[in-house]
Parts: sequence; C-alpha cells; structure tokens
Amino acid sequence: MRERRRRTLVSAALHAVSHAVAVVYCLLTLGAPNRALMLTAYGCGLAAGVVGTWAATRVTTKASSYRVSFTLLMITLVMAALGAHWDGGVTSPAALGFVTTAVFVAGYTPHLRLMVGLEVLTVGSYVVVAAAGGPAPTGHVFIYLAGMLVLVSVCSTQTRTLARQRSQLRALASLDPLTGALNRRGLAELATFLFHAGCRPGPSLLCLDLDDFKLVNDRLGHAAGDDLLRRVVAATRNVLRAEDALARIGGDEFVVVLSDADREAARATAARIEAAVRGLAGVSVGSATAPYDGDTLDKLLHVADQRLYLVKQQRRRTAGRLLADGTGRGWADRPYSA
Repeated sequence: MRERRRRTLVSAALHAVSHAVAVVYCLLTLGAPNRALMLTAYGCGLAAGVVGTWAATRVTTKASSYRVSFTLLMITLVMAALGAHWDGGVTSPAALGFVTTAVFVAGYTPHLRLMVGLEVLTVGSYVVVAAAGGPAPTGHVFIYLAGMLVLVSVCSTQTRTLARQRSQLRALASLDPLTGALNRRGLAELATFLFHAGCRPGPSLLCLDLDDFKLVNDRLGHAAGDDLLRRVVAATRNVLRAEDALARIGGDEFVVVLSDADREAARATAARIEAAVRGLAGVSVGSATAPYDGDTLDKLLHVADQRLYLVKQQRRRTAGRLLADGTGRGWADRPYSA
C-alpha cells in the first residue's frame, strides 16, 4: 500500500508541476492571443493536481489509485489539447504537453495493455489537434509523432525491466533460497495481509519440527540434510491448498499458514503432513487457530510452538521406552538415499 500511495502521489505531484509550468508560460507570453482562456484551463489543471496530491495520501486500494491517476491523466490530456489549440496548434510550445504525458504514461503504467491503450489515446489527441488546429508542416507533425513513439518505447522498456528486477528482488527477499519456502520476512508480510482487517475464525498455524534432524547432518553430511529439507518441503506442499503457505523459520523449523481453517481442519492437515513426510523423516506438529489461541502472528506462533514442544516431549518419552525395551529406533538411524 505504501508503494501504491507513493506512485499515486508522484503522479499527482507531476501533474501539478506540469500545469504550474504551463501557467508560467502563459504569464511570460501574456500578450499573445487566448491567454485568459489558457490561464483558466491551466489553473484548473493545477488545482486538480493539488487535490490529487491530497487524495493520493488516502489511497488504500489499487482501484482507488487507478481512479486518481486516470482522472488526472484525462484532465492533463484535455488541458494539453485545449492549450495547444488555443496557442496556434501543434506547432505551439504548449504541444509539449502531449510529449510529457506520453513519457509519464510509459514510465508509470505497470500493465502493458493499459499502457498501450493510454498511449494510443495520447497520440490520438495530438493527431486530432493537428487536424483541427492551424496548418502545421507535415515534417513537424511527423517528427513529433516519431519522437513520442521512440520515447514511449524506451521508457516502457526501461520501466518493465526495472519492474521485473524489483519483483525478483522482492521474491529473493521473502523466500528461503534452499527450499523455496517463505522466510521470516515473507511470513511477516503474509501475516500483515491476513490480519489487516481484524482477526476472524482462521487462519490456523502449524509449527513443524523434524525429529533428530541434527543427526542427519552429523552422520550423512549437510548436503544430505539440505536434500532432506527440500524433500520435506515438496511433500508438505503436495497436501496443502493453493491458498495455504509454507515458511521455513529455522534450520529444520517450518510454519504452515492455513487460511480460513478451524481447529478440526488444522488437525486434519497436520495428520496429512505427518503421513506425507513419514517416509522421509519424523515430524512433530503443533497447531494454533485464531482468534481462540491469539489474534496476531506472534501469539499464534507462541501457542503452536508450545504445543509442538509437548508433542516432541511425549514422543521422546515413548521412543525412550521403546529403545529401553529394544523394540524401536530413531528415524535418523534409517538408511537415507539422496
């Protein structure tokens, strides 16, 4: 949301600045025709930019951000067309408003189809003014149109390259590089989304911890341990729904986030995970469900971790009795195939 507000605010501020420049141009050429009309139009555009700047600070959704930006863009196009027409046509310096608008659209419109549509509208507005205004040399119109298209292509390419790089950096910042699961930062970002509207029944959290994982690293090497972690993540994902998430928060510690899952659904998912992972490793699971066990990520993690600890203690006591009887062995003693 912060990034959305920032982009909308920049859009509104540039809108206000461009019309302020146009107002100054009119004042510097006050003796030319139609200056009263142009000052009125550009003054309205400047006021719209100021109002848009205020509205940008209150943007909360993508739809509201698009409404503010699209409204300002339409106002800019109308003012650019009127200003150029009143100033003598597309040979007027006021026609530069079409160029700045085209560059802005290419640099600040994230979706390609929307960007193409808005650029067609911008270039089309220039062509309409060229046809309706005073006579303009064909070469002048051609250079303007070609220049706009070149600038749009360059800015659009750069914008999409930067957007792709930012997306890759965000993914790297929120994912565990070994397993591809979310890391702590990714889990925190997900929790911000889940709890932003208050805590409702669900989500549920499952804390997972592999039993005796350290023995695998000690006996078989860290490469085998890493491979086991990747296999456990893959097996766990196979039993989760598309809307659920898996995060790795420690060496062999994982958190499963189940959206809109009550206690019974959480227990059923925990059983499915244990069954899926059983052939690879022993796993202890503790669960917590909002709002009964807490209304924040930290509270749910605390409760789920306590329950996991109790499960692990019980299993250790059971395993100790079996080993004392000579009838059991730890899962780390099983042969492991990479």
